[in-house]
Amino acid sequence: MTEIRRHGSRARGAIFAPLGDVGRAGQVEQRLTEAIRSGVLAEGERLPSEPELAAMLGVAVVTVREALTGLRAEGLVTTSRGRGGGTFIAAGADADEEALAERLGSMSRAELQDRATQYVLVLAGCAELAAERADGDEVTALRSLLPTEGDPVGAWRHADAELWLSVAALTQSARVTRDVVRLEADFGSLARIPFADPDVREQTAHHHDRLIATIAAGDLEAARQCARTHLQSTLERVVRTQADVHDRNRMPRSAS
Repeated sequence: MTEIRRHGSRARGAIFAPLGDVGRAGQVEQRLTEAIRSGVLAEGERLPSEPELAAMLGVAVVTVREALTGLRAEGLVTTSRGRGGGTFIAAGADADEEALAERLGSMSRAELQDRATQYVLVLAGCAELAAERADGDEVTALRSLLPTEGDPVGAWRHADAELWLSVAALTQSARVTRDVVRLEADFGSLARIPFADPDVREQTAHHHDRLIATIAAGDLEAARQCARTHLQSTLERVVRTQADVHDRNRMPRSAS
């Protein structure tokens, strides 16, 4: 069984918070899908049992069972029986480079800029609140998430997602945290396309260190500005990558 992720306490608490009066399976499935796509729930991790999930989410067991059936059909979870069994996050939930490029190419530039603007504003706001509210132990936990120079690209992308989910959790708002989980599920993988470039990874490491330092210092404005500067720089590269993809798609195919 995979160990619980380090950003787990608050981010996972937001995922498993009660849904309220509306107990439809679709809502359960959507929330768990977002958690898987964003990285809150990691490959190989075992979910709580159906009764436990039902109690945590405030819905009936049959609702959870229906939602898990949908997740299995999408290939996001697998279920095994017997001793040591349960429902586990499936392998291969992360998109590969080709799939990311295809998804990026399918978006208009206006749509990309709209999503990027939302992404920057929300995460920069989270950084500001984290600087106001984080304690020393939480700052230490943030530092423990940072990747190392020799880690593969996939590890860098996952570590960056973990960091921002943890920063969001430090706002101490379950609603804000769930909003960031949705953003990560919907847009985070595209925002990290530039991580394939070693120079971007080097720059990202510098910004990670600086962001955590501003949060540790309780410097709200510096934390917001650091997050904004880094995210805008990375997303400008995403826009250039999209333009390259569109140019390639417009090139006429050679006659056979």
